[in-house]
Amino acid sequence: MYNTISDVLLYFINKYPYPDELSKTRITKMVYLADLYKTQVIGEQLTEIKWYFDHYGPYVSDVYDAAKKDNRISFENTFSAFGHPKTVIRKNNTQEDLEYLYLEEEDKKILDQVIEETKYLNWTDFIDFVYNTKPIITNDKYNYLDLKSEN
Repeated sequence: MYNTISDVLLYFINKYPYPDELSKTRITKMVYLADLYKTQVIGEQLTEIKWYFDHYGPYVSDVYDAAKKDNRISFENTFSAFGHPKTVIRKNNTQEDLEYLYLEEEDKKILDQVIEETKYLNWTDFIDFVYNTKPIITNDKYNYLDLKSEN
């Protein structure tokens, strides 16, 4: 069974220790890593996203679209440390924890792994980390990524 993108987003929003770093692009690539990691362990993605390798690495609008549809999630337009505009994904209210009812314990462990492996990476190191995953280094840009065949 696949998880909803919203459940994955809400988990990251609740658990990621640096909420100001959860830009639209970063959180999308974190969902990609979660899908990749689950595929490596179970042979199945965490979500049903069909990942595309565009000019900026693994990116699809599915993550942002799911966030826009979920009234528990809001967006803040701000700027990076370098003065570039960025959109940060946040909780829409002051609830202590947002619910992500349908995540299995195994899935939470995978999401925790993504958080642990990326939380101390600055933007450049984070992008290098993502771009060094096997589906990216073994495929050409402007193609869909088959995460299952990369294991």
